[in-house]
Amino acid sequence: MQAYFIRHGETNYNLLDLCNDDPKKDVHLTELGKEQADIIAETLKDIDIDLVFISELPRTKETADIITKNHDVQFRIDPRINDRKTGFDSRPVPDFFNALKPDMFNLKFNDGESFQEEKKRVFSFLEELKQLKHKTILIVTHSEILQIINGYFNNLSDKDMWEIKIDNCQVLDFEI
Repeated sequence: MQAYFIRHGETNYNLLDLCNDDPKKDVHLTELGKEQADIIAETLKDIDIDLVFISELPRTKETADIITKNHDVQFRIDPRINDRKTGFDSRPVPDFFNALKPDMFNLKFNDGESFQEEKKRVFSFLEELKQLKHKTILIVTHSEILQIINGYFNNLSDKDMWEIKIDNCQVLDFEI
């Protein structure tokens, strides 16, 4: 099965450099984010997509809607590919990263989750994907989730996963 993993398009919170893991917050694609998704839609327009996975955060559905505008495909929401629950929702991303410095892979704050907990849920999602019998799937998710997915398929250490930058609407494709 061919799997296309894509980060959502640029959002208003990306521009403000704010954390977001609450689906109820008004986080939406910018005009650039919509253009980024349009470029991916054009790239994937001739590929038969059997199923689309999105997270619970609206920016992934908004991106997937644009990407699949030329397809008639079912969406499945899976919370295992939600962005990390940081405990810093609507606060600056640099504040979250600074708080992680003492132990970036195990610390968690304010009912959030650690990188290790996030990685465990993403790996669970990936293991379940292996059971699917589709030819081609699309997964629209978040930067850190894609760092973990890339690490899973390329057998990377946590440190190596963390150091990979994933841009808005960047596509990773793997054979599962």
